Amino acid sequence: MKVVQIFPGRIWGGAEQYILDLGKALEKRGHEVVYLSRDSKAVKRRLEGNVSFMALPFRGALDICSAISLSRIVRKTMAEVIHVHDKTFVPLAIAAVWLSGRKEVKVVFTRHIARASRVNFVFRRMFKKLHSIIFVSDLSKRLWTSVNGWMPEGKCRVVHNSIPETDKAEGESLREKYGIPKRIPLIVYSGRVRRSKGCAVLVKALGRIRELNFALVFVGACKPEGYSRKLWQLAEKSGIGDRVFFYGFSENVRSFIRDADIGVAPSIVREACPLSPMEFMQAGKCVIATNNGAQPEYMAHRVNGLLVAPGDESCLADALREAIERPQWRERLGESAKSYFERSLSYDKFVNLILDSYR
Repeated sequence: MKVVQIFPGRIWGGAEQYILDLGKALEKRGHEVVYLSRDSKAVKRRLEGNVSFMALPFRGALDICSAISLSRIVRKTMAEVIHVHDKTFVPLAIAAVWLSGRKEVKVVFTRHIARASRVNFVFRRMFKKLHSIIFVSDLSKRLWTSVNGWMPEGKCRVVHNSIPETDKAEGESLREKYGIPKRIPLIVYSGRVRRSKGCAVLVKALGRIRELNFALVFVGACKPEGYSRKLWQLAEKSGIGDRVFFYGFSENVRSFIRDADIGVAPSIVREACPLSPMEFMQAGKCVIATNNGAQPEYMAHRVNGLLVAPGDESCLADALREAIERPQWRERLGESAKSYFERSLSYDKFVNLILDSYR
């Protein structure tokens, strides 16, 4: 099968990594993948020289020039599927198929966000021409279809996110880098370090249990860049400034998770299907996450993780305290999380479901 994958943004984020991981998995199974994106330094840096990659303007849903260019790519590559990951690209992809004269090409759209946003009346006929819409969670599907009831139910399906197997190769150790002894429980946050992800809530929650032994490492880029300074000042004020560290951005985030005793994903916004909790689950780590998105679809409280209310410092502090004070119990939670991931969220299963949506 020949597939065109179109990156949605100019930055490198969760959706972009999702697309690259999927593309590599498809290639391993013998399929051909071409990657397209806007002219983006972040995307080019990751892809140029490594995969079949091209940049197009993609100036919007009515960018006929990009639609013409995409139609030429479809003809040249003999693509069978165009997979888009942002609603803006749906009209472009449908137009490109028409312009290419290859009406058998299927357009698939993955909805990565959880929001009840209506499709403009002008574009509804194009959306109905989609071969399928993949929602990354039941929540995402429920919200979108609640305001777009005209979309045929048979074209809508849910495929939860997943992550491929992590590299087992040894790399840098967070404990060695920051001088954290093995006897000290290590808490790891992975993802963008920003207010909406609940980073300040996490620091305040740990300040409530500062009498306990622990260390916290944030792994991820800060937004805005100076946000880490504010968090560190908050940590100082909370009496834990000497136990909070900021690694910054890393392309090998998943390799750091092996050092963690506890993973935390305290987002205060509604998440469509966050990957961070899954990373800890896959690694067999105890994970604490908020319950304000699709997390309860794959996490059961006190069965394979801990779920807390978003923005609730007290609730998060209680969960952290229990996980810190009960090492054997948190290890059992991690084992349960790993077992669930392998059984229900494995990457092989995910790729199989994506391929089914292409057929």
